[in-house]
Amino acid sequence: MAKGDHIYVSRGTYFHHGIDCGDGTVIHYREGESITRSSEPFFTLGETVRVKPYGDSDSPEMVVERATSRLGERDYHIVFNNCEHFAAWCKTGKHRSQQVENVAAATAIGGALLGGVFVAPAIAAAGVYGASKYLEQAKSAKDPAMVRSSLESAMAQLAESRKEEAAAVGQIQQEIESWVRTAKEAISRDREDLARAALERKYPLTHQLEQHQQQLEEITHLENQIRSQLALSQS
Repeated sequence: MAKGDHIYVSRGTYFHHGIDCGDGTVIHYREGESITRSSEPFFTLGETVRVKPYGDSDSPEMVVERATSRLGERDYHIVFNNCEHFAAWCKTGKHRSQQVENVAAATAIGGALLGGVFVAPAIAAAGVYGASKYLEQAKSAKDPAMVRSSLESAMAQLAESRKEEAAAVGQIQQEIESWVRTAKEAISRDREDLARAALERKYPLTHQLEQHQQQLEEITHLENQIRSQLALSQS
């Protein structure tokens, strides 16, 4: 382990993540509480420490600076803002959680995490949440270079989320159109039972489409805010 490493330990059913400060302490997001700085033994609780590898990440100084900047934050959310989101953001500036995305890949809906809410929009919401954090930092930063860096990072985060959402919208629209065509074909063959079944497959997709479209609207709203901030920072 070294200063700025993204480290994690097993907590039985999940992994707990943090940032090694290089002085025997770890900054991490305690579930249900706040971002805190603890001794390494307190963080590990006797479990084996693992270091998450990164092909590309920021300097150890920047990583620890980011982690320190959020000490005391009390905004934990298992999907939108968990300990892995925090550690990954400190390392790369990107607000992501592989644990959450693995659950999304393994299940069609997020019942285990979200009580039945579709997971894919939740993952996009995590990206929006990360961009919002950058925007907050930009508004409170004193250094013009830091303001611009935070705003540009927010725009990059939103661009990634927009790409994911646009792809999801396109895929769902194609599925809806396919079921509508199937229903029309069934009606032309006097098979109302098959037409009804096809339309029943369409309805949940329509709900999913609305969720993705709402996410796109939120992304657009944030992008407009950030563009205004960027314009002010250049004036």
